[in-house]
Amino acid sequence: MFRGYRFEHPRDETVIAIGGWSYLWAGLFGAFYVWRLGFGRLFLRALAINLLYGATFVGFFFGTLTFIRSALPWYGLQAVAIPVVILLQGTTMLRMIRDGYRRRGWLVRQG
Repeated sequence: MFRGYRFEHPRDETVIAIGGWSYLWAGLFGAFYVWRLGFGRLFLRALAINLLYGATFVGFFFGTLTFIRSALPWYGLQAVAIPVVILLQGTTMLRMIRDGYRRRGWLVRQG
């Protein structure tokens, strides 16, 4: 599920490895994680995706709050929804990073 990637520069043999913890950092920090790895051009697209995930979560949050009167199931839904949103956002951000390295001509290996 949490595939790691190795990015190898074709000329100078620089290797950058991204592992399982990167999914958490990309899920928590989203567009800023993409920018930190050197993909400033993808920052606005990543930020738009972050806002979309945030709006979806807020909609889900208030939607469940409206329809569920009991607090116990509502907290259970939120306990599941928060990690799911972090996971989805992290996966999306790492996919953007992977594609960015491919466009730059780097070799991408799973590992």
